Amino acid sequence: MISHISLGTSRYAEAVAFYSQVLAPLGLKLLRDTGAEAAFGTGSQWCFFLYPVAAPEQVTAKGTHVAFDAPSREQVHAVHETALQSAASDVFSPRRRPDISETYFGAMFKDLDGHAVEVLTNAIEEPCK
Repeated sequence: MISHISLGTSRYAEAVAFYSQVLAPLGLKLLRDTGAEAAFGTGSQWCFFLYPVAAPEQVTAKGTHVAFDAPSREQVHAVHETALQSAASDVFSPRRRPDISETYFGAMFKDLDGHAVEVLTNAIEEPCK
């Protein structure tokens, strides 16, 4: 089981502000910022970290991406929309992906440093009554 994820950024202050906004719809908030490390999570549970990296070419690993679970499709939309409004670039908009799973609903964007970030849910929409 994974305890946490850390990403390097060549734009530390901007990335901290970006993720503070983007992760808010998931209930994640900035819990600590020392300038050398920013920790996001809920309560005392840290799950996502940012740290400054001097050389931009050392920031991202080719083919690597981070995925966040969302409790609902509405939260997938909210995270994706907030990210795009905060200078992220779209990889794919919120949608079903039956090629991945019958219940998958998600979106992906690239953050300020080019990290691929996915937000997804397996929450099934209730049928109309």
